[in-house]
Amino acid sequence: MTIDLTPEQERRLQAVLSRGAYQSVEEVVEAALTAVEQRTVPGFAGTPEELDSLLLEGLASRELSETEFWGSVQEQTDSMMRDRNSGQRR
Repeated sequence: MTIDLTPEQERRLQAVLSRGAYQSVEEVVEAALTAVEQRTVPGFAGTPEELDSLLLEGLASRELSETEFWGSVQEQTDSMMRDRNSGQRR
């Protein structure tokens, strides 16, 4: 698949790579797709702002690998969904 980026998108992509958070364009695309998947999970109880905050917190922390980060996001999302669902049953 070939994807044409706007000059602004290419600039942003290069900026992400230059910060060293990712080693390749493929890694950036994978992270972006994962973020989109997370945002579109049916039943996610959090707000887009909460998810953005979690994503930024994880990306800013160089303590976790990417796999650990996304696992953490999933755990927090699951916890928020459990909390929301338990509140609806009362």
